[in-house]
Amino acid sequence: MRKVLLLFIIAPLLMGASLHKYYLSVTDVVYDEQEKSIQMISRLFYDDLEAVLQERYDETIVVDATANQEKLDLYLNKYFQKKLIITVNGERRQLQFLGKEYEDDYVVCYVEITDIELIKTFEIDNELLMDLFPDQKNMVHTTIGKNKKSFLLTAGNAKGLLKF
Repeated sequence: MRKVLLLFIIAPLLMGASLHKYYLSVTDVVYDEQEKSIQMISRLFYDDLEAVLQERYDETIVVDATANQEKLDLYLNKYFQKKLIITVNGERRQLQFLGKEYEDDYVVCYVEITDIELIKTFEIDNELLMDLFPDQKNMVHTTIGKNKKSFLLTAGNAKGLLKF
């Protein structure tokens, strides 16, 4: 009887712990002086990205290698344009969505901004996945010239600014 009672006390605690989920993405931003471009790599969990795209654009979209990749890229481009805003030297810059790869539990998305001669100020507004997951945190690592800086962006504070 004691074991059964203990099971009823501990089981809900263990089940609650397994239901808890962390929401985190990582974006690496590098300024390539020779190419005069800002190159970004964002890593987002499959299931979170799929849930957002289904909510925003298409209930039937699947984020994996079996999906219609053209359609998926269209939605990813559209979503990145709205949720990843880059401002260089006070001017909002247009992102070019280059593509994606699938790795382990996440999707790796490649984005670029071209024709960047010099960076005096760099601002990133990264609200990826925050519209569906209020607890989402977006880690951003930047390498611009010899300067390296990281930001942890949250729903209440989704912007990072660097001045050179």
